[in-house]
Amino acid sequence: MVYEAFLETIKQSVGERLGPDFTLILQSITKNNGLVLDGLCIEKAGEKAAPTIYLNQFYEPYENGIPINEIVEDILLLYQTNRLPDHIKIEKLSSPEYIKTKIIYRLINEPANQDQLSDIPHISYPSLDLCLIFCLSLHRSQDDLLTALIHNSHLKTWNLTTEELFQAAKINTPYLFPARIRSLSEVIKDIARNSAKEEIEEEDLIDFFDTTPLSPPMYVLTNPAGINGAACMFYDDILKDFATCTDSDLIILPSSIHEVLIIPNSKNISIKELSETVFSINQEEVPEEDRLSNHIYFYSRSSDELTIAFTSSFPIGTKNP
Repeated sequence: MVYEAFLETIKQSVGERLGPDFTLILQSITKNNGLVLDGLCIEKAGEKAAPTIYLNQFYEPYENGIPINEIVEDILLLYQTNRLPDHIKIEKLSSPEYIKTKIIYRLINEPANQDQLSDIPHISYPSLDLCLIFCLSLHRSQDDLLTALIHNSHLKTWNLTTEELFQAAKINTPYLFPARIRSLSEVIKDIARNSAKEEIEEEDLIDFFDTTPLSPPMYVLTNPAGINGAACMFYDDILKDFATCTDSDLIILPSSIHEVLIIPNSKNISIKELSETVFSINQEEVPEEDRLSNHIYFYSRSSDELTIAFTSSFPIGTKNP
């Protein structure tokens, strides 16, 4: 079965299981870094919020022999677990005062997201290739995180400005997702214990440093959830305080949108080699949607500024030559 027929079959099968009270819509949705996914939007009569289940992930299992009925069961389970929690009233989402307590920011690559940014309020950083976008943090538990991306149309509904979003997010994001800095060796041990395959890019960075004559200490900056934790490096004074603790300037490697690696600067470190390594790992190990940048960043203690450390690099959208 070709992919387009697979999508229609899934839509029909899920619709039959849910019944006439549901409307199902197939739609293409642009995600981070321009990645386009095929989503199944499930609308229930009388409900104003409709979750979208991305179907791309199910096609390969189908090609490998997983029956359609099993895939439909998985999709229905996702639908049940991703509905808006009962304690969140949809009416509250039109209240600016309520909204201001839920706004957080995320860090993404600006050049790789130009098309999406035309419809999304954001804060640009002229000296970097990064920008902050905004979401609503609607529900957070140990095993679940529910967020909603904020669009320009929402600003009109709430009568808020981008600057007001930013000011609210500066308070909420560090509070809801506090920064966490740990040594890379400690993180790798946790990865080994938890068999977290998705963090393989950090293991590869360790392999790279194991081949150099002097291996510098490395630290991971993220949040306790390990989701969209790269934004932590824009928390007030987080880099400044860590630079003070290490008594050095800082080199920052964009591991992914979920975390960054920090290295206290020293004369033994080759920024060019680091940049080439980050580019290689982005191409080979990091999913396209999770890539943050191919650039290395430098934090200066004296100027309290974050800049791109090495500019002879490739943009996120560049394929491996």
